[in-house]
Amino acid sequence: MKLKLYHKTKEGLGRLWSAEELANITYTSYLTLIMEKIGLLSFLETPKGFEDIEEFIGEVRRRDLLRNLLEVSVSGGVLQRNEGKFRVSWDGVERLKSLKNQIDSFEDGDVVYRAAETYLPKTALEVLRGAEKDRSSPEISLTYYWHDKSSIFRLGREMLLMLGGGRRLKGKTVLDVGCRFGAEPSLILEHLGYDCRLIAADFYPQVVDECMQKEVNKDGEIRRLFELENISFVTLDPYLREPFPLDDSSVDVVYTFQVLQWYSSAHRLIEEFSRVLKRKGILLVGIPLKEREEVTAQDVFYALAGGYRGFTVKEFKDMLKEAGFTRIQIFRLSFVKAKKR
Repeated sequence: MKLKLYHKTKEGLGRLWSAEELANITYTSYLTLIMEKIGLLSFLETPKGFEDIEEFIGEVRRRDLLRNLLEVSVSGGVLQRNEGKFRVSWDGVERLKSLKNQIDSFEDGDVVYRAAETYLPKTALEVLRGAEKDRSSPEISLTYYWHDKSSIFRLGREMLLMLGGGRRLKGKTVLDVGCRFGAEPSLILEHLGYDCRLIAADFYPQVVDECMQKEVNKDGEIRRLFELENISFVTLDPYLREPFPLDDSSVDVVYTFQVLQWYSSAHRLIEEFSRVLKRKGILLVGIPLKEREEVTAQDVFYALAGGYRGFTVKEFKDMLKEAGFTRIQIFRLSFVKAKKR
């Protein structure tokens, strides 16, 4: 199975980038784009201290996040620091663009990158100034709408299914947590030949409503997801104060892709995954993990977009074990498979 996943990765990305390389290039590119759009790169054509940058942005309440943004930009070669002052490195910006262009996933126009360009600079400014954002915020939802159209996100979803056994999941009851606008449920259904019972769940009713309207081609007939007999829809409590509206030990597989890093209470979600899974049920998680504790470009990006952060491998494994999971497998620091005891 791992060999198949490696081939799938190379096929989708052109060459086998390491997970850390790919994440660093991708998220440093997003952060650089945000800094460019809010005028920060031009402001830093001459060296500026932290207080100058803070004054330029205006009304900064998340000073810690601003410092992290500057630090990871120095690490990524986009900014230089000398005697406590920061300055843009246009050579570093160009090197980053060159690396970004080498990743095949960006050659289709990178719809996610363009969505970030459109929707996230204003969001990042608001977050730095103390605004509360989450996955339901319109600009974040719109970015995730474009995620559904991204080839690299489709590749990621397919790889997570492969890690779980692929077509061996046929006939199972699958809970998709974070169904978004329907690309994920439709991919699961297509991959399993519509031979499963699928529960599509998200945290906001408007997102679930959009998901229900997603069109799929089943047996040559165009149908909407809500018209299929083997799919149901569930709205979850976004604050995780209420349990999932599902019975204990009622599903065979929990599938969730790029969701947990949005929640500081991810452990609560994992506990719910365990509760609804049958004994020896499978948990499949797509999530950005890291080996070490230091703040990464990925962490800063998610924080600026109103999310939480990535988790270390140890931290995430510990959460899984505490919730009753065993036989934990991690592929490329991005894909996790575990079984309920």
